[in-house]
Amino acid sequence: MSDKIFKPMNLKSVEDKLIDLEIRLTHQEDHIHSLDKTIYEQDRIISALTEKVKQMNHKLKSVGDENILSAADDRPPPHY
Repeated sequence: MSDKIFKPMNLKSVEDKLIDLEIRLTHQEDHIHSLDKTIYEQDRIISALTEKVKQMNHKLKSVGDENILSAADDRPPPHY
C-alpha cells in the first residue's frame, strides 16, 4: 500500500476535471485536424515539385551535349 492518503473527490471536482479534459480533447482534435491539412498540402506541393523536377530532367536529357561548351570554348571574356 502507498503512503498517500485517499481523499474522496466531491462531485463538483470530478465534473470540473471532466470538463477540463473535454476542453483539452477538443483543442487537441482541432490541432490534429490543422496538422493533417498542413501535411496534405505539403504532400501536394512535394508531389508537384517532384513532377516538375522529372520534367526538367527529361528536358535536359533531350537537349543533350550539343549546347554545352567544351573546355576549349570556355574562355574568359575579352575584358579580362
